[in-house]
Amino acid sequence: MPIKKIYPLLFIFFTTYTIYAQISTGPQIAWQRCYGTSGYDFFTDAITTSDGGFAAFVLYDLLDGDFADTLAMNSRLLKFDSEMNLIWQRSYENLLFEQILEVSDGYILAGATIADTGIASGNHGNRDILLVKTDLNGNFLWSRCYGSSGDDGLSYITLTSDGYILLNIYSYSQGGDILDHFGSGFTTDAVIVKTDLLGNVIWSKNYGGSEYDFIEGPIIEINAKYYFTAVSFSNDHDLEESDIMGGKVWLFKTDTNGNILDEKFYMQYDPIVGVYNSIEIDGNIFLAGLGGTLSSTFPPPVGHEESEALFAKYDTSLIFTDYGLYGGSKSDNISDFAFLTNGIFYVAGYSRSGDYDLPGNYNNSGESDYWLFAIDTAFNLLWSKNFGGSSPQGEYTFTAGSVGSILYKNNFLYYFGQCQVPDVLPDYDIACGHINPDLDDDTDAWLVAFDLSTVNIDMPIVDNNFSIYPNPAENTIYVLNNTPDSNAYIFLIYNSLGQKVFELSFINTEENIIDIQSLPSGLYVGAIMRDGIIIQSEKIILQ
Repeated sequence: MPIKKIYPLLFIFFTTYTIYAQISTGPQIAWQRCYGTSGYDFFTDAITTSDGGFAAFVLYDLLDGDFADTLAMNSRLLKFDSEMNLIWQRSYENLLFEQILEVSDGYILAGATIADTGIASGNHGNRDILLVKTDLNGNFLWSRCYGSSGDDGLSYITLTSDGYILLNIYSYSQGGDILDHFGSGFTTDAVIVKTDLLGNVIWSKNYGGSEYDFIEGPIIEINAKYYFTAVSFSNDHDLEESDIMGGKVWLFKTDTNGNILDEKFYMQYDPIVGVYNSIEIDGNIFLAGLGGTLSSTFPPPVGHEESEALFAKYDTSLIFTDYGLYGGSKSDNISDFAFLTNGIFYVAGYSRSGDYDLPGNYNNSGESDYWLFAIDTAFNLLWSKNFGGSSPQGEYTFTAGSVGSILYKNNFLYYFGQCQVPDVLPDYDIACGHINPDLDDDTDAWLVAFDLSTVNIDMPIVDNNFSIYPNPAENTIYVLNNTPDSNAYIFLIYNSLGQKVFELSFINTEENIIDIQSLPSGLYVGAIMRDGIIIQSEKIILQ
């Protein structure tokens, strides 16, 4: 029987006394290319490949420009070498693929289709999920449709460590590969279909209840367990023990057969609104997505409004341990990130803000610019850059599926997205494009290379004279000044609501032993105060 618990979000919002100089405005653009026609063109996904190169999928709108050599097939897989030279490109009928996976002997393209002809034959109803397998040169090998008798959409596909594929589907119906449906034809179930590398179904399971349920982002695998991040509006079936009515963030883990082992529930908008991507780092799950700014429990930084780019972290017990909100006074969001072993996230998104964490906005905050920024695993903002043009429609328009992929290689960041093509070039950062004077908002698939060697990161100056240990702690905390003096200090502990739950005065000449047995387990903030000013603060986990 799964262990079912309900937790408030154990994030802590507090002011740290880490001092930064003005945030660097990020890397310079080294070069850019536009792939397109005189219509609406864009990249949907891009990956690094095992041969040191890249693969990307582009959707073309019209039969001119870079797509003048074909009659009907308006979608293409592009293969680049390690120097970003185009090696080959393959067309696949009129199909939109939202994600690319590389396997040992080729590529798997994943998307959704309403077609029931050609390589999309076998549709179960309205819209199905479509997998297409190619060889390493992009030549078609096989295809398979997955779905119900109704409408089904794709959220993500994940390749497992033992060579299986997990299809993350949202479904409005049942039948075919979807064995059940908990609600009406107007609400979605979250569905996971596990297949082998030949596309054969191993198992299919529904998750959720009778209202809207979505599993968001990739599925994380740790020690033969699958970890899921979902948003749900249900309170029955799998969520019958949730006391949170309406929208909620639902974390759960399963065995490799999809059986739920544990789950926890958190209020939506407090501050997590939605999740777009995730990754496992040292046994923790890091989430990237959309954050709310109306939470009284976990308020955003002063002046930040509308929506924020969000990062959060939870452990294998499904307990949140940290979060960060980024943006400004307008709406801000995340689309993708690249994580490096040096502990830095390079994040792509879009923003209407031109203040706080954003260095500017080319549309006076009337529409969105693209946004590139970097944070470390402690969620410190390292640098931030807006980029794009001055189109009155903004940069984030006419995109189906992804709003951009960000990849890293050899100290360069490569952004695969879309740009509004101006009537006159250049337009701020946009220096290429297939201009159509008769169309005001035509777009090209836009590939931009950013040179990370042009970034100067202002490292933080930290007043960190005190050591507070152990962390996590059980019954006792030790507070030790690394440079002892005779000043009077106060040690404070705050809970997740920002309430002071402990206070102790001490003279800073020796190791101080703090008894914390009276405090319940959870996430807290320990702070050192001198002369009425907090000079140091850090998160503390009490077990």
